Amino acid sequence: MRYLLAFLIILICACTPASIDGDTPTAVVASVTPAPLSTPTTTITAIPATATMEPIKQICSPLEGETLQDLVSNANNIITQPFKQPRPGIDDGHTGVDFAYYRKGDRVGIEGLNVMSVLEGKVSSIINDSWPLGHLVIIETPMDEISPEMVSKIAFPELQPTVELSPAMAMCPTVEVPLEVNHESRSLYILYAHLQHPSNLKVGEAVNCGQVIGQVGNTGESSNPHLHLETRIGPSGAFFESMAYYTTQATEIQRYNYCVWRVSNLFQVFNPMLLLEYQPQIR
Repeated sequence: MRYLLAFLIILICACTPASIDGDTPTAVVASVTPAPLSTPTTTITAIPATATMEPIKQICSPLEGETLQDLVSNANNIITQPFKQPRPGIDDGHTGVDFAYYRKGDRVGIEGLNVMSVLEGKVSSIINDSWPLGHLVIIETPMDEISPEMVSKIAFPELQPTVELSPAMAMCPTVEVPLEVNHESRSLYILYAHLQHPSNLKVGEAVNCGQVIGQVGNTGESSNPHLHLETRIGPSGAFFESMAYYTTQATEIQRYNYCVWRVSNLFQVFNPMLLLEYQPQIR
């Protein structure tokens, strides 16, 4: 019996797990540290001071085969209607310069002649079948990207308040339609109107000085093929999906856009020849 009892005691001790350093034994669980989450960030690369953008100072002829000197001097009688400052609040005068000819050398008529961008910039608006401007393109150049020399030599209009519209502009909507623009900065807008075909450019597309943007046409309210060139200073970032006036088919938004662009003085018109006459100082 003594031997049986001793055997049982030995057996019990062998089956009981021993503790480590006097601690109660516990189950061991593997610890897994999750990989850190990757947070997407926007990397902004600073432009070194030595690699600043070159200011815009080149002016190009708006018509293929016509030099700026020829246009300014009107050597070929190509200006068929000069700029005439409109009265405040009314759509009169002549808000641009018209270029046309019936014959030049072997070429009969100006229709189809390439129209080229006067300044580097980006496409602000492309409007087709508008009345009275036909197919048109507007190109925007921010004023702070133009060389200080050009700004100082060209009589760009100073910022002025908008004007009260004349009763003659009765078709202008009385309810304001929102127009998203940046009033904190100003841009130079150049409008090319009566183009032969709808433009192949895209809104927002960068355009170089001298780049072909269309061809001279006779669209809209036009009695003969010509280029209507118009220049204005206004708040940056303007986009006009469409504009029209002097037709009962024009929608309210089309008439509103036309009145804002042409009459409100938010986009201040000036003589395009002031731009074409600019000659950079040669150093």
